[in-house]
Amino acid sequence: MDTQQVTVTIPRKEGTTKSNDPVEVWPLVKAALERVEADEHVMDAAESALAHSDGCVAIGNFLDTESTRIQRMDFRYRVPLLVLAAKKARDDRRADSIYDGTEEILFFETDQDQYPFDISKDWTVDWMAVADERIDGYENIGSDNETWATDRLMDFQEIDVDKYLSDEEKYDELDETDEDVTRRDVR
Repeated sequence: MDTQQVTVTIPRKEGTTKSNDPVEVWPLVKAALERVEADEHVMDAAESALAHSDGCVAIGNFLDTESTRIQRMDFRYRVPLLVLAAKKARDDRRADSIYDGTEEILFFETDQDQYPFDISKDWTVDWMAVADERIDGYENIGSDNETWATDRLMDFQEIDVDKYLSDEEKYDELDETDEDVTRRDVR
């Protein structure tokens, strides 16, 4: 799959936009990844993940999580990525999309978890046309997707965890291991 050629046509509510041209997804995702200073391994994982519905969801979750640590995130990737995730889910069945119109949240359920995306600011999009089903008051199980955002994204890249840990994380991991060994030796 040539990720640089993937486009989506965003379903819009009537009378909200003048043009409904297809939008290229990868350039917007790539710009967001660069904004959060993603390394080459994360970029490669995101490019691979774009081929699957649950991969698109993992990218969205990763970028939403990373956006909390920087100022002025560019969220232009969000709508095209979520539309692509829902479209791919219909084909690959690796995710289900549920629109909660009451809370204005688009949920994706994958084999691993549930991922809620707040869509309240994206009012021009016809989310009913995007999602598989509408369930108002849908139960958010409230899992902690932020903690595992990088790991879930890296699942789409066949790479050893040590390859994408930062030097500081490696150092911290080594310290914990050394400390555990020392504790056992003292006993």
